[in-house]
Amino acid sequence: MREVELNGKRMTSETLAKEYLFDMFEFPEYYGADLEAIYDALADITEETRVSIINREYMENTSFGSRLIWVFEDAASDNDNLTLAWTEEELREYD
Repeated sequence: MREVELNGKRMTSETLAKEYLFDMFEFPEYYGADLEAIYDALADITEETRVSIINREYMENTSFGSRLIWVFEDAASDNDNLTLAWTEEELREYD
């Protein structure tokens, strides 16, 4: 199983999120940059993947971030290979 740890602080705007997510997941550039493209990329994951996200509150406090939360939850619901976990634990590598 692949494990991906994400930081909500880095997903508060479309520009930040696209660059960050595409680097963390190594998505191909043809997916584009909007929320629909991010959903498509997450929904197309074929390897069993567990995504842990810290600092959700940073995402909740922005329009884009709050919509991205919904995208993650929808993609995890629609893709059996994608498991989503929200955590309060601050991971040192993100400080």
